[in-house]
Amino acid sequence: MLLAIVFISLASFVSAEPGEPVTLHCKFVEKFPHNNWVWYKQRSGQDPQEVAVKLGSRDPTESSSDLKIRFKINKNFSLTIKQTTKDDEGMYFCGHGKETITFSNGTFLAVAAEPQLNVSVVQSPAWRSVSPGESVTQQCMVHSKTGAAELRVLWFRAAAGQSFPEIIYTHHNSSSRQCEISSSTHSSVYSFSKNNFSHSDAGTYYCAVAACGKIIVSNQASVQLSK
Repeated sequence: MLLAIVFISLASFVSAEPGEPVTLHCKFVEKFPHNNWVWYKQRSGQDPQEVAVKLGSRDPTESSSDLKIRFKINKNFSLTIKQTTKDDEGMYFCGHGKETITFSNGTFLAVAAEPQLNVSVVQSPAWRSVSPGESVTQQCMVHSKTGAAELRVLWFRAAAGQSFPEIIYTHHNSSSRQCEISSSTHSSVYSFSKNNFSHSDAGTYYCAVAACGKIIVSNQASVQLSK
């Protein structure tokens, strides 16, 4: 008699917001510790894609270096997606066996559509020459349809000859709300001030807004020390 083992993941449907972590569980791993285990993902209209594998008693691993960045396979072979995106939506199957793999009924992961972020960021002034010891203030005007409490504003500076800008200041807005898009536009002004401006402060300044999993960067502003 041929015995077919069919097992079911702990949930048949899971929903998530973009950017949230999600963990999908696999039943009966403890009952078959020496079997081979595998996770597959299948999007609508596409072939199944292997996500993770566990060979016998070895530690589980993600199936590619790209997946390892976004996915984490745990000791109990549960699968964690670190930050979900719409591309992660689909049916996930957990399977086990030795020569033949038996798959679960599957867990469908539904990811909400990412909100259309409408944000503009303008920094002023765009250029200035500053005397040594002078105080300097740069302003960042943010127009958005996202509440100010859901925005994170960062300031960057790139010194002459520096390849990448460095973060020099962050405006922290505390909010427990999810990303919410409204029909009305909000305007806010964020300022960065530097007292006793010196040669080491000169460079190209940027402000940037992080919201709803995206980053919008302002125009650049050159602040130089006058001779």
